[in-house]
Amino acid sequence: MNSFYKSIGLYDSLNLSLEMDGSEFTESLRKITYKTNTTFLSLIPDNGIPTRFEYRGIVNSDYFIIKKRVCFFDFNVIHSVIKGNILKENNRTAITVEFVPFLPYLPTLVFFVPAMIFIALQFFKENENFILTAFPFILLIIQYFGLKRAIKKDKYDFERELYFIARKNNQFQNIK
Repeated sequence: MNSFYKSIGLYDSLNLSLEMDGSEFTESLRKITYKTNTTFLSLIPDNGIPTRFEYRGIVNSDYFIIKKRVCFFDFNVIHSVIKGNILKENNRTAITVEFVPFLPYLPTLVFFVPAMIFIALQFFKENENFILTAFPFILLIIQYFGLKRAIKKDKYDFERELYFIARKNNQFQNIK
């Protein structure tokens, strides 16, 4: 599936190496992650999660699958799924992170747009209204660039979050 995402431009990755212990990193990531299942569908909505949690998902000692939680007024904000592997080496932590689109947005691309094209073609046979045939393609392009922007934004935000985790950890090590 990642090769499909790469081919259409909806995939991004990140490789980092932090100067901190892997268990400290996972504990820091757990502090800002609300534990839910990996489908991110639960009875608790994102705006019902306490504000101290920035992400929701699962964080284990070897890997994590998280998604940025939606705040109260973020109605049209799409967030990508962040999958990462944690490798522990001596006193360093190597992290490989993948950013992929959240799956419930893909059926709109696969099913809704062809249905709209079919409906537009039916109207095109009866009327000569050309703008109606362009409407599904406009929706497809808007959805695609929305998903692409979400992946770039989530990569930037997660990279900043990792920077602050590492900085906070180094700050406490200098006190000791």
